[in-house]
Amino acid sequence: MTGIERDITIGTCRLILGDMRDVLPALRPAARLCLTDPPYRLTAGGSSTGEMGGCFAKSAYDNSGALFDMVAWEEMAPLIGGALADDADAIVMVSDREEASARAAFASAGFGFHRLLVWDKITATPNRWYMPNCEFGLYLYKGRASRIRDCASKALIRCPQQDVSHLYLGADVPPQERRPHATEKPVALMSYWMGNSTDRGDLVIDPFMGSGSVLVAAMRSGRAAIGIEKDPKWFDVACARVADAARSAQAELPVNARVSARQEAMVL
Repeated sequence: MTGIERDITIGTCRLILGDMRDVLPALRPAARLCLTDPPYRLTAGGSSTGEMGGCFAKSAYDNSGALFDMVAWEEMAPLIGGALADDADAIVMVSDREEASARAAFASAGFGFHRLLVWDKITATPNRWYMPNCEFGLYLYKGRASRIRDCASKALIRCPQQDVSHLYLGADVPPQERRPHATEKPVALMSYWMGNSTDRGDLVIDPFMGSGSVLVAAMRSGRAAIGIEKDPKWFDVACARVADAARSAQAELPVNARVSARQEAMVL
């Protein structure tokens, strides 16, 4: 049983509606890179001095620490390992609170650890104990470690968040639900990391595709990609974004991923 509910190919990208826990073992795609932002536990409890907005608004988040249906790190890590080639990279996004648990789970699954990558979002989330303005990527490897394509790259990249996913929602989505994906990532960030761990024509996987930023980055830079998403609403958005990227002569990012990321982000 593959767990595939819908399977759409657009250009070099394959988009699958389903649960990664069912889909990945059936595919075993031998990808060169896993680049993904999995759902992970947020800080729970407490209250702020004022109501937060966006994905943390009271109407959207119950302050439990679970913004999405989550897959445990210990369950996720071996599935990702099985979907990669013998010598491959993985960049898995984490929060500062989840970094230790995620790193331990991937180490147990046989991954080596290169470095903690830092995304400075520039904007910050309201908080009483320093406002967090960064997210992190575990830069991991399976098998033999390879050098990145541009060894002058820094571990910290400043890249503004640019939510566009709500612009691709279907007409049937009611007004009260027409918000951007709660954890949408900028294509420039995904392109920067992707360009350093892959070459044109390589296969990238994103088991938690969300609104499709990784696949848009792959389409723009000549990579093949497989994305898996279990929420039909965001699967449709990802399909629309990738189709738009395939049609557009004026790409969100130029074809050269590394140059485009430097153009759209401030690499420190």
